Amino acid sequence: MKTPRALVLVPVLMLLLGAAPAAAQESVSTTFQAANAALSEGRHEAAAAGYERLVALGFESPNLLYNLAVAQRRLGRPGRAIYALERLLRLEPGDDGARRFLDDLRTEVGKSRRRGEGTAGLFPRRSFLHAAAARMRERDIALATLLASFLTFGLLWYRRFARGEALRLGLGIAAPVAAALLLAAGVLLWAKVRLEPAAGEAVVLPSAGAALHEGPTSGSPETWRLPEGDMVRVLSHAGEWSEVQDEGGRRGWVPPDAVAEIHGPFVPTGAEPY
Repeated sequence: MKTPRALVLVPVLMLLLGAAPAAAQESVSTTFQAANAALSEGRHEAAAAGYERLVALGFESPNLLYNLAVAQRRLGRPGRAIYALERLLRLEPGDDGARRFLDDLRTEVGKSRRRGEGTAGLFPRRSFLHAAAARMRERDIALATLLASFLTFGLLWYRRFARGEALRLGLGIAAPVAAALLLAAGVLLWAKVRLEPAAGEAVVLPSAGAALHEGPTSGSPETWRLPEGDMVRVLSHAGEWSEVQDEGGRRGWVPPDAVAEIHGPFVPTGAEPY
């Protein structure tokens, strides 16, 4: 069982709400404290509702999202717990505890699917390259790439004008090392951009999964059922319906709130579509 994290969001909220009326500040603080108390007392529904109210207001933080994931997992909603953790890792990609929690949830969902359907159904393991890139911010990798390129070309330029055999030999050794660092940083940047969830990546939320329809209406034929917690890419919208594609290449339409985009507005718990 995952242990909730100690949250220190109240001072941050008070800074953000410094210009807000006292009643608004008191409401946010009360909601936050009540959610913490509910989680510690085992009232997970109340805890999740409190955290979601804060997230919906725009007060997302890694610890708040982590505790929301804990509450959702204890409520038997792994899809929503995965959604909270994916949003957390968007904010703090180097959070190893959250990444282990996410991997555990995906394994649990896969095992449950295997028992229910008689198929493996496990989420694929991340490659070493993906794991390395996932723990770094894109801007940090980009900065490392820029610095490595300056170092590489700077060493090569300086070697052209260097005098002395020893100095030229040293520069001749240092330049390939810098070039190797540049290559490694470039590969990590590629992995970060290509492998990390991007705009349009979404999580299937309903506990019963989401029906994949041929068209954006409930009366259109159902072609597949996407399992809870699966990752899909949102391709387009038609009203409140979304056209998605899963990892197996299957495309279709899902009803409102069946999936939630990781980089989109937060989708709170509500009536689940079917």
